[in-house]
Amino acid sequence: MKKSDSPFFTAACLTILLFLGFGSHGSAQESSPYILQTGCRLELAGFPVMAPALDAGTVVSVKGSVISWNPTFQDKPFGSALPPGEEFYAEVVAPPSHAWLGHRLEIDEAATRTRSDHSLVVMASPLNTRGLPDGSMIGARLEVRRHLTVEALWGETVKNRLIFAGEKGDSFFFSVAGPGSPAGTRSATPRLDSQNLLAWLDPYSASLAKINQPMVIPPGTAVATTFGERRGSALGFSGVTKTWPTALPLQAGINLLAYPYPRDLRLGVDWGTTREGFQGAAKPSPTQDLIEIWAGKDRFVYAPELQADGGIRWRRLHPVFPNRDWASPASYLDQIPVGQGFVLRKAKADPRHFFYTPNP
Repeated sequence: MKKSDSPFFTAACLTILLFLGFGSHGSAQESSPYILQTGCRLELAGFPVMAPALDAGTVVSVKGSVISWNPTFQDKPFGSALPPGEEFYAEVVAPPSHAWLGHRLEIDEAATRTRSDHSLVVMASPLNTRGLPDGSMIGARLEVRRHLTVEALWGETVKNRLIFAGEKGDSFFFSVAGPGSPAGTRSATPRLDSQNLLAWLDPYSASLAKINQPMVIPPGTAVATTFGERRGSALGFSGVTKTWPTALPLQAGINLLAYPYPRDLRLGVDWGTTREGFQGAAKPSPTQDLIEIWAGKDRFVYAPELQADGGIRWRRLHPVFPNRDWASPASYLDQIPVGQGFVLRKAKADPRHFFYTPNP
């Protein structure tokens, strides 16, 4: 199927522009400019690049929640390099055969800053992809980097639009993955207080309660956004590309996903296969896993159809009777463009799910 055959490619108004420069070694620290443009209707966007690593080193020992490692930064205790008000995580990026490869741990920034050595203090968090560390992490190559957050990416632009353009706060909406939460997502809308300071509120709480926890966008996830009344946004920054797998546990129900590599996601080649535990069927059923493509008010829903060779292909469901019929004529989702987000509705949780680097 050609891209133009799918309604997804004609309905979406989010535009991704990538200018990627790969070096001879494919280093994860090679900078890649990234531009994301969003419109005024609901869209899902992902990030195929990530923030540069603050530092890297090898795990020497683990004791409880304290990881001893040998970062490059040795002039002062490592915690002094973590600015207040920012969220950081540690990710295992090597060696290729390590049991923790691709897994992430949330750093307790305040506790790490109090240490007089270079150790990292990690914390229990639903954003951790494999629980707390133990001795099996010794020998792992870690990189520490900042989380992408809604506030850091869009906060200043949103504030200026509210103050100088007179746009309403509820015309801006953001939703991110919320591992461990009943809904599977966390949502926020902005407001200005009496001193014109930006606050983020929960649009689904009766009293529009203030959100005190940062709206983190974990690697491999998407952010749903409605951006303003008059025009969208153009977001540009410089990121780096991954060359290792990405652990991303899936929960039953809604998962906001985006392929974390700078390539179109080829369903059946890079992901969305029996390797990831998806099972095809000859006819739709209420218990199947589903992929949803959102573009404004439009929804396109796909389920894995069993193929003659035993593989699967994601086929569009009937818009009125999705639990029993395929759409007619047959329409398949074979590719999702780089930087586009999507919804995966899982019938059962999968705590061992990974995104892998693109196949040749």
